Amino acid sequence: MKKLSVQALKSVAFSLIVFLSLFLLQCKNETDQADITKNVSSGFTKIAGYIHNRDAYPNTKDITINVSHISGEDRVTQIKSPINDDGTFYFEIDLARPQDVTMQPFLDFLYLVPGDSLHIELDFKKPLEAQLSGGKSVEINNDFYKYFYATGYRTTYFNYRGVGTDCEINCTWEEIRKKMDEERDFYRDKRQTFLQKNQVCDEVVFLTEAMIELDYYKSFVGTWGNRKYWGKEIMEQQTLMNEVNEVAVKYFNAGLYSNTHFKFIESAYMRVARHVTQPSADVDFVDWAKEVAKTDVIKDFILTVQAGNALLQKNLDDFEKYSKHVNHEYLLDRLMQEYKIVRTNMLNPENISSYILGNPKDFASNISLDDKNVLDKIITPYYGKVQVINICAAWCAPCKPVLEQLAMLEKDYSGKDVHFSFICITRDNEETRALYREKGVDDTKVHFITKDEYHFLANTFSPMSFPYGILVNRKGIIVDYGWHVRPEMMLQEKIDLLLVQDKLIK
Repeated sequence: MKKLSVQALKSVAFSLIVFLSLFLLQCKNETDQADITKNVSSGFTKIAGYIHNRDAYPNTKDITINVSHISGEDRVTQIKSPINDDGTFYFEIDLARPQDVTMQPFLDFLYLVPGDSLHIELDFKKPLEAQLSGGKSVEINNDFYKYFYATGYRTTYFNYRGVGTDCEINCTWEEIRKKMDEERDFYRDKRQTFLQKNQVCDEVVFLTEAMIELDYYKSFVGTWGNRKYWGKEIMEQQTLMNEVNEVAVKYFNAGLYSNTHFKFIESAYMRVARHVTQPSADVDFVDWAKEVAKTDVIKDFILTVQAGNALLQKNLDDFEKYSKHVNHEYLLDRLMQEYKIVRTNMLNPENISSYILGNPKDFASNISLDDKNVLDKIITPYYGKVQVINICAAWCAPCKPVLEQLAMLEKDYSGKDVHFSFICITRDNEETRALYREKGVDDTKVHFITKDEYHFLANTFSPMSFPYGILVNRKGIIVDYGWHVRPEMMLQEKIDLLLVQDKLIK
């Protein structure tokens, strides 16, 4: 335990030294960026806002900006502002480059420019009718929304609905590619028609094209990987890698990035590169990234995504290992923002835990339970113990080995102040209970949730994939949660740490 704490302290100190040193240097690559970013500088974006009909939802105490996560996973970093009694709110967001965020449920796309000032007026009775005024951000956002309206394209919900499910298995590879190409061409044509009729900002011209192409390959590689797993006919992997490299070099060289870029690296570029290079377990990831990336910017994105995944897992040692090799100013800024937020939450877990267990009831979360929320019910009886809560479904294939591992881990901690609880989203019947018993879990410890309880969990931990884990300290405070809270992903180390203290970091 003592050794782990020292490592954590070293990680924090070293990370701060690295970041302070790197931020004092000007990245040489920046001088090579395209003209589209020559006037872009870093700085605080200030957002002031006012909410009409504030009294319509008096229990809504704050408003949230969601920033796409640097891991490329479907997770976000939340920045909150309290809503004052007079309906006003205010944000100051430190940005190294322009980037897209969301302000749900009001705005599913909001493009922010560093150093800009933006005023947003919202109406609680008309949540989808936001009015923007202010600086350059307004012009860019208006152009984006004109484009979305004219083309029907939304990067948040963009997918290839006609390609998935049975077609992935039953169609030929040529049919699948033809179908996907037709859908991409459909959006390409819509975009071209829009640009011919409208004069829009350079940022919108570049990013609307990048979003379509990067989203296409994210979906394309996903289909390719699934067919490879099923042993079906697929495109030759080196040829696919060449295509992925070509699109990456094209759209990662202008200095303008959106959430789509991170998703592309995580879901397409790294996935194909692993298939092509087939690295062994003992290959250093940093060396591998330098080998496969065609440019330094792509390399830095790969390492940023990996560092982001380490932060999701509360693994500060791995975060330090990857982040110290990133030399891109914008990515360094994003890394530092995420690091500060994660470390603050690790030092003060009660801030998030109290919100999760507080059973919020308002229009934004759409949660309405008649009693205490399901987590409060499960956690309260076992105050004084470290608690591990598993959430899974009987139909979930990856959940079954995790249940077996947790059952063995429960035996290892027998007689110690550790309690294991299980939440099942599948209907309570003998078949489901038999599955738990088969995996070594006492089915009397399984809580079969109601529909309302499921909606609470799905809204609170969005997105929630199965298996999902929640880790609770002796004081009943949630200190970690996510798909990574399971055996063989530092769970044992975290449990041991919580047996001697209340936080995952000192």
